[in-house]
Amino acid sequence: MIRTLLFFVLIFTMQDMLAKSNDSLQVGSLDSSSTHTASVKLGPQNLLDSMAEPNTLRHYFFLNEQITKIIEPGSNIEQSRDLPLLKAIHVRNKPREAWKFWTILFNLLFLAIIRLIHIKRFDEIISSAFDLQADFSQYADKAGTYVASHTGLFFNFIIATSFFISSLLAQNHQLDTSNYYSFFLKLSLGIFILYIIKIFINLFIGYLFKIKQMSSVIIFNALVLNNVLGVALVFLNLFYVFVNDTEIVNIIASVSIVTILLSVIYRQVKNILMISQVSKFQFVYILLYLCTLEILPWLVIFKVFLNSW
Repeated sequence: MIRTLLFFVLIFTMQDMLAKSNDSLQVGSLDSSSTHTASVKLGPQNLLDSMAEPNTLRHYFFLNEQITKIIEPGSNIEQSRDLPLLKAIHVRNKPREAWKFWTILFNLLFLAIIRLIHIKRFDEIISSAFDLQADFSQYADKAGTYVASHTGLFFNFIIATSFFISSLLAQNHQLDTSNYYSFFLKLSLGIFILYIIKIFINLFIGYLFKIKQMSSVIIFNALVLNNVLGVALVFLNLFYVFVNDTEIVNIIASVSIVTILLSVIYRQVKNILMISQVSKFQFVYILLYLCTLEILPWLVIFKVFLNSW
């Protein structure tokens, strides 16, 4: 009887062991992906499965890292690239504005020297700009005595105009550059070359079509009114650069632009009145000449300026 009981106990024990061994083999045969989908927490079955687990590798190679979330490669990383680091903001170089101070200082000193050397001629040039009924023959007889004053004031006009345009573009960030001093120098040279070309074109047309008096009047008014405009821009630039209030700066910029526009319009009116005094050309020919060499270039300049605004 006892032997029979021991025999049955031994049989049940062997069946239980075989059942457990079958269960372990079935679990081992399961793929690692199936264990993840069933969300059953089983240990790694082999070396390859353990290496495929990112948390296991980070656990052994990044011991001090607390993993809370695995960042998927995508939009979050791309968005964070546009934000500069604190160190980058701290060491970023600021644009140098010292050239504006030295340019304004040089312009004021240069204008003061011209005024002190030729006080009487300086005052006569300023007053002649506002004389609509001026007799050109009086100025033509004394043109040689005004060469130095006109030349100095003309360079002052180039400096003041180039400085205002450079400062205006820098304030509105209309150029893809950080070196506005280099742009100021190039612009000054460009304006000088354009006016030299314009003077030679007027002289050539006056000699070719025998209208020397008309071309001389246009050159004279261009020099006189530009020189007076340069004097006004020097003081407008002084306030435009060193005033900190944004609204006042915008008002000064608007006043400067309006002053340039009014000087151009006033010059054409003065040209028509003075040409009618020294010549007997019909108004149509005078207007055609002014539209070709005076009005059209300014319209092109203002069109380019408005497009870039």
